[in-house]
Amino acid sequence: MYQALYRKWRPTVFDDVVGEEHVTSILKSEVENGKISHAYLFCGPRGTGKTTCAKIIAKAANCEHPENGNPCGKCPSCLSIDAGRTTDIIEMDAASNNGVDNIRDLRDGVIYTPADLRYRVYIIDEVHMLSISAFNALLKTLEEPPEHVIFILATTELHKIPTTVLSRCQRFDFHRVSLEAIVGRLETVCAGEGISAEPAALELIAGLSQGGLRDALNMLEYCAGESGTITAGNAERLLGASSRALLASLAGAVAAREAHAALAVIDDVYLSSRDIAVFWRELISFYRDMLVALAVRMEGVRDETVKSAAGAYTLPRLLYVTEIFISAESDMQKNPTGAKLYAEMALIRACDSSLSAEPSALLERISALEDRLAGGNVVISAPSAPVETPSPVPEDIPRISKKSVSAEPPKEAAPTPPPSPEKEKSHGKQLRGFRKWPEVVRKLSATEALIAPFLQTASAYEGSDGRFYIYFENSFAVSLLNDDRKKSVCAAINAAGGSCQPTDLVGAVREDAGGLREPIDDLVEMDGVTGDGGAL
Repeated sequence: MYQALYRKWRPTVFDDVVGEEHVTSILKSEVENGKISHAYLFCGPRGTGKTTCAKIIAKAANCEHPENGNPCGKCPSCLSIDAGRTTDIIEMDAASNNGVDNIRDLRDGVIYTPADLRYRVYIIDEVHMLSISAFNALLKTLEEPPEHVIFILATTELHKIPTTVLSRCQRFDFHRVSLEAIVGRLETVCAGEGISAEPAALELIAGLSQGGLRDALNMLEYCAGESGTITAGNAERLLGASSRALLASLAGAVAAREAHAALAVIDDVYLSSRDIAVFWRELISFYRDMLVALAVRMEGVRDETVKSAAGAYTLPRLLYVTEIFISAESDMQKNPTGAKLYAEMALIRACDSSLSAEPSALLERISALEDRLAGGNVVISAPSAPVETPSPVPEDIPRISKKSVSAEPPKEAAPTPPPSPEKEKSHGKQLRGFRKWPEVVRKLSATEALIAPFLQTASAYEGSDGRFYIYFENSFAVSLLNDDRKKSVCAAINAAGGSCQPTDLVGAVREDAGGLREPIDDLVEMDGVTGDGGAL
């Protein structure tokens, strides 16, 4: 009968186990010196060799002539185990035999001596699936088994194993197999099976296996089903993987802040019937590679695609974009049907950092400004003279201008003293700046994402007429302040210690926005920075 590649090429000696030398070296030494433990616990990710090492140590412990800690494979004991004729090697799947009755049967059977071999070996796979009662029933036997019994427990979820069991076993941690080790093993299998494969295809398979050699062999076998050479393109098509070029093109669109190009890539992925969530995980992995490349200043990075894509980013911006993508992946896990929408929202936010009020977004914008200032290609122009434009705001709404907030009195003799910084006079009404406005904006950023960016650049004042005035920079922002949003804004103002009712909340356009802003505000505001020496 045909055997799958991972079964056909399963190692039979410790020397053939790939990427777990820290485990096999100790096991070989114990076999060679006759110091085999009564209970082992093998833990680690799937496909890393736990069951394989369990089978090898079961055979090595019963081998009549071990060679450097490895089973000889020639003695009657080894041949009997390889042929599956012996009844002294018992493999038990705890996923389907997890009850206390199953462990009681096992406990009753350990008292009998082996029929053919020196040791009776119990291999319990997925041992974390045992019930608490089953674990308790196993404890005493596991601690002091008969001299002819060896227990080998294997699990992928160590945290589910009771500490009482852990303390009775010799524990070995299996690690994910490195990319180079998996590629080397795949090349050996290809040579033995007569499979022709491009090195790029083997690297792709090794990367998709995420450190599991069994998964890599399964994918190799699947790709080998098509006649001819396994190319990187065929492997991508058959395995549904995204090419590095596609991921790099999306990263380049985000770096250039071209939202339309980034969204076009997502549309192509969606129309090709591929899983957006899977593609998104590959994209995050690609950004992780770029982060590492930038962190080490490209030293030792061999992937030219990653190096080229990472060169278009600064480290703060790369961190900011990666955080957005990771957050979107979390949303996709909660609501898989909205994966495309979450991906599109994340790309839009990544392309325009001004849409986010998070500290990471501000750091990214300041970093970009510092880079441009360091290059000497930023010019900060003096504010231009105010231009009188018709305003749709009713006449009874007070307007704020440079004159009303000036700290110096006019040069002409004035009959009245200048206004204090805390109070401004306009049309017979007094305005007092609301100091808790930044706190209000932070609260509204979580619930009113559409108007929050406009609130950040607005100014808030309490009027002597009992009204609360918000001065925006344009009429579009004023139009967003509808009745429902007025209720939300008032609730945030009241929570911050102010006093405001929706009917008394007034939004208006500033007559002269420059008179209410400090120069540092213009430096932080990235929208006015241009790379060709433009003015803020």
